[in-house]
Amino acid sequence: MKKIRFAINVIKIFMKNQVQDITNILLDVFNMFSRCIVVFLLYAYIFKLNNGVVNGVDFKTTIWSMFIYFCIMILNIRRLDNIIMEDVQSGNVEMYMNKPTSYLTLSFMRTLGQGLFSFLLISFIGSIIMGLFIGIPKLNLVIFIPTFILTFILGQILGLLIYGTIGLLSFFVQDIRPIHWIVDKFVMILGGSYLPISMFPNFMKDLAFISPFGAINFASSTVFDFWNKEFIVRLIIQIVWIEVFVVILYIVYKKSKEKAMVNGG
Repeated sequence: MKKIRFAINVIKIFMKNQVQDITNILLDVFNMFSRCIVVFLLYAYIFKLNNGVVNGVDFKTTIWSMFIYFCIMILNIRRLDNIIMEDVQSGNVEMYMNKPTSYLTLSFMRTLGQGLFSFLLISFIGSIIMGLFIGIPKLNLVIFIPTFILTFILGQILGLLIYGTIGLLSFFVQDIRPIHWIVDKFVMILGGSYLPISMFPNFMKDLAFISPFGAINFASSTVFDFWNKEFIVRLIIQIVWIEVFVVILYIVYKKSKEKAMVNGG
């Protein structure tokens, strides 16, 4: 219980810091607005050329899927590895590792706190605007609401584990940015950033289905019809990948801590 309260307090601290930084909030709003306008106009034209339906999916459903993806990106857990790299390069990580609080837990909460306010604000306002101008897709709310919340939480946990692992590689590699770039592009492509998942060729749909990079953003698939049939399997896939990366992160963190202690001594 104490750990949960501590985590919440850390998130609140960084969230308050973000609230005070109006410039970054406005920048997040502008980025979201510009992305949506460009993508929505582009796909409105594409769907118009195809009589309103592409691969059996209508414009409204596709746009909501991409909107959910863009909202997840605003949370920006992808910055975690860069935060860890900066701590390693500055030497601060050794100080954090010697404290009773887990360095990884602190880094996770710090990352979430820095993006949470923008995420909540933009998701709330954006959802209202989407509902008014695009409309609401046909959803089975009994399935959609609980599975969306669950798959969103699991996806962010998986993302923190993956990017946390990349960040810890800073102990062994001087610059992790090339590794981040490769992994991040897989996450963006298989998550539906450049192209809606409904438009993927079959082999890419399968890859997005079984890979951890696609599993991070399963929440963006909750508006599609196939979600009602696949949500159990998809949730299991997320849980399995979380377990895998918990083990990987634990091993890398243990080796990183040993390296930090040796260097510090």
